[in-house]
Amino acid sequence: MAVLASRHPLTRRFTTAVATLAALVTAACAGEKSPVTPELPGTGPVSTFRPNAFIADVNLRTGQVRITAPNASTAERPSLSLGGIERPALSLLGGEAVRLIPSNYQASAVGAFTPGRIRVTFDVVIENKLPGIRFITPTWPVSPAAGVILFPLEQTVTTTPGGVTGGDGNDIIVEQPSYGSIVPSIDWNGTGAAGSGAPYSFFNDADCGLATSNDCFRWEAYDLEVLPAPATSSVRTIGFDIDPTVGQFRARMVVAADLAPAGAVLPGTIAGTVTSPARGALSGVTVNVSGGATGTTSATGAYSITTVAPGTRTVTLSTLPAGCTAPAAQTIGVASGSTNTVNFTVDCTGLPGSIAGVVTRSNDGSPLAGVTVAASGGGSDVTDAAGAYSIAGVAAGAGTLTVTGAPAECTPAPEAYTLASAGSITEDITVTCTAPPTPGYQYNTTWVDLGGGQIAVDLRIDMRTFNRADIVDVTTSGVTGDPLTGAQLSFTYDASKLTFVEGIGTSAPNITAAPTVNGAVPGTVSVLNGATTLRTGNVGIVRVVFARVAGATGLVGTTTTLTAVSSRTGTTTLSILANVINTEGTFVLP
Repeated sequence: MAVLASRHPLTRRFTTAVATLAALVTAACAGEKSPVTPELPGTGPVSTFRPNAFIADVNLRTGQVRITAPNASTAERPSLSLGGIERPALSLLGGEAVRLIPSNYQASAVGAFTPGRIRVTFDVVIENKLPGIRFITPTWPVSPAAGVILFPLEQTVTTTPGGVTGGDGNDIIVEQPSYGSIVPSIDWNGTGAAGSGAPYSFFNDADCGLATSNDCFRWEAYDLEVLPAPATSSVRTIGFDIDPTVGQFRARMVVAADLAPAGAVLPGTIAGTVTSPARGALSGVTVNVSGGATGTTSATGAYSITTVAPGTRTVTLSTLPAGCTAPAAQTIGVASGSTNTVNFTVDCTGLPGSIAGVVTRSNDGSPLAGVTVAASGGGSDVTDAAGAYSIAGVAAGAGTLTVTGAPAECTPAPEAYTLASAGSITEDITVTCTAPPTPGYQYNTTWVDLGGGQIAVDLRIDMRTFNRADIVDVTTSGVTGDPLTGAQLSFTYDASKLTFVEGIGTSAPNITAAPTVNGAVPGTVSVLNGATTLRTGNVGIVRVVFARVAGATGLVGTTTTLTAVSSRTGTTTLSILANVINTEGTFVLP
């Protein structure tokens, strides 16, 4: 069933269209089952239907597009008798039924799409001007697709010779010439890609591939199926390929659609989900639809808005959680009573989470207590006696855990982690450790360059590094610890690099300032130092001075054998030899 909207004067267009529609619907439904193919008068579609075409005037120099409605009267249009009623031009719509709205003019560089040509494109929206009427796919001419059809009937170049005039005496007006050829581009019913789209025979041609075909045109389909007046279609882009010499051109375009009663316009539904890759479903987000309808997402991120007026609607989000960025708006055509899906993916930072675990030694698996575990995502904690830690408020994402404050025999390394938004993970850390040193008083050597070719080594025992319960601590020079009262030892050295000079007392604290030293045998030094005075701290035993052998270089050191080491409680002397740990240093000859 097809119904025509005739072109009437502006003051009568609404009442006449509705009255005509009622008569046509009654007649067509009573006896018509299919449209009658018209007899096309004249010399062909271009000349016959030129009065029915909208006129698009395009000025490349100003970048302006103006579209005017057909100016033919109803009597000037081809007609067809259908069901006893004379139907002007069947489904070809005029300015009383629709308005074409252009926008977004674009002109390419020469050769950007077609060699030697400029491609001019602009968007066109179709507005329904008939209250109570909806547009449906035309029954004549036969349509290549569903919807309202727009096709370019012809296009001509506005030819001007160009020239120069004097203006008002202060300027010169130059008018460029305009001439050349123009053809519709593949932007009409194609994707804009090379080879897409194809002409369609709207009238009598059997094969659009023939050179003699004159009824084949490119086309564009619009989705005005259920939109009542006033309503606009979705945007479609059309285009033309022109010679660079063209300054202005005119395109005649035909709008084809049948008319039908709009019927009851029912609200549509827009539903979907709002989710974030980082946080999952987002609840409490407001979904806004142009026209005033809104909805709110549930705990699963779902929403459903059932009060959406039909038409082209824009959907946006608001009241997003902190750390989330609103995505771009989405546009959708809503039909009467339809259900439409619009899903949003939102870019959000992850919510903070927590990390817990246990820190252990690699050598024996024992807990590492008292160390600090810090997360690069924020927060830290000190391990308890069981080596356990727990860090809250860690930023979501990838990061590392760092252990500090570990004993000298342990070498921590960064531990990688990945924390989901609001997640809670367990990250146990194993720190590479060697066996801890045996506890005791640390015997140590310190080398000193005296200048003038002489080098000295100080031999000391640090009484602060151990504490025997059966020895009463003393305090000297502000240091408290077990006292050192005597030591007997011998050590060897490299006689090819060093020559013994003398043995003297060390700086305080020391056992005495006058130790007994024997260095008569090259390569070996024997030392004895003892007193009844009590000294604690890093107590000196002896300083041995060497002369450097001429030309000697490289590393030198000592190898010590401790024979006796003593401490004292009251008047009782106690051997602490078993408690002394030998740690000797080396020296590189300058």
